Amino acid sequence: MLNKLSKIYPFIYGIFGSLCFLCCINILLDLDYKVSAHPYAHPFCMVAGSLSLIICIAVFCLDIVSFIKEERKFRYILKSCSITAVSFFIDTFIWSGLWRFVSDFIKGW
Repeated sequence: MLNKLSKIYPFIYGIFGSLCFLCCINILLDLDYKVSAHPYAHPFCMVAGSLSLIICIAVFCLDIVSFIKEERKFRYILKSCSITAVSFFIDTFIWSGLWRFVSDFIKGW
């Protein structure tokens, strides 16, 4: 059971890692929105980024258990890192597009 779940861990890292990354960028650099113009975006980014980070840490703990039981450790690391990098890159664009779509929807409402 645990071995089957370990195959989706890199995708979870990519999905929630990219969401955490974008939320941190929006909060720290204030690029995509001004807090005064979008009062709900800042708390949303705080909550979504924090939850994404917690999910990534929890999955990392589960991944450590899978890694210990893995026989081919180097291959496991190489495969996981490559899938995570590709997933992170793709999901960053998906989250950015979703952010723009929701932002435009709320502005037009």
